[in-house]
Amino acid sequence: MLSLVIQGCSGSTGDVERFKVYYPGKDGAKVGYVGMQPDSVETDALVDEALDALKSQPSDYDLRPAIPDDVDVLSAVLNDGLLMIDFSTGYHKLTGREEILKRAAIVRTLAQIDGVNEIAFTVDGSPLTDSKDVPVGVMRADMFIDNAGAEINSYERTRLVLYYADADGDGLVQTTEAVAYNSNISIEKLVCEHLISGPLSYGAHPVTDPGVHIMAVTTKDGVCYVNLSKEFLVKQGKLSDEVVLYSFVNSLTELNNINKVQFMIDSETEISFGDHSYLNAPFERNLELVDMQ
Repeated sequence: MLSLVIQGCSGSTGDVERFKVYYPGKDGAKVGYVGMQPDSVETDALVDEALDALKSQPSDYDLRPAIPDDVDVLSAVLNDGLLMIDFSTGYHKLTGREEILKRAAIVRTLAQIDGVNEIAFTVDGSPLTDSKDVPVGVMRADMFIDNAGAEINSYERTRLVLYYADADGDGLVQTTEAVAYNSNISIEKLVCEHLISGPLSYGAHPVTDPGVHIMAVTTKDGVCYVNLSKEFLVKQGKLSDEVVLYSFVNSLTELNNINKVQFMIDSETEISFGDHSYLNAPFERNLELVDMQ
């Protein structure tokens, strides 16, 4: 576990604090912020303004730019709540704690913008990977949230085995994603969040509407109870019932403490899904749908 101390700039007051720009500390042990009153109103313009601020030296000289001089932002594209930021190859020079602090500062800053729900980094068009070449994946503000009282940001990393749809929609593709998450979030919920957000891996395709809301995820006696909003019942494109359901079942049963998955929709289990699937009993793992490559 890596702890990141979040400190505010004492000189930031009033309306200036309407938007916070986060920066890594020069001591390499914290992320601080400086209040800013943006000039922009439109989302795309505000993203550009925030990125410019992240590349500049903040007024607090105990902080340093989150985007170094030798790293360029090649593009920043917002699509359905996911902000994809493509950096130049200079980003690869960032490693270890320094890279994590800078990434935390960038994500926390941009996640404040209305319409930006998730953020993903690419470097010269390729997904950002860790030291073992596993994609870092989609990031959200709650991965870097302040813990009340202690003002400590609990930030952990893990690898998730996730199953998404194949190109035809009648099979599953196994992927492995390196993810960062806040320690207050259960791994079960983290799996569901990533499945709903959709894949970053080439050849894998989303299995559900990104607007699906997770009402609750709990595990008892080896059964994971996944309570989702009614948007889950609306299938996307040509996906089969089995692909959607077993995307969740197979991904969740990759966790050691889960053997079965019980779906609920708005807390109800007596629900039909598609033409011939029902959610009134727990589902067990099924690898027959997985494409072997």
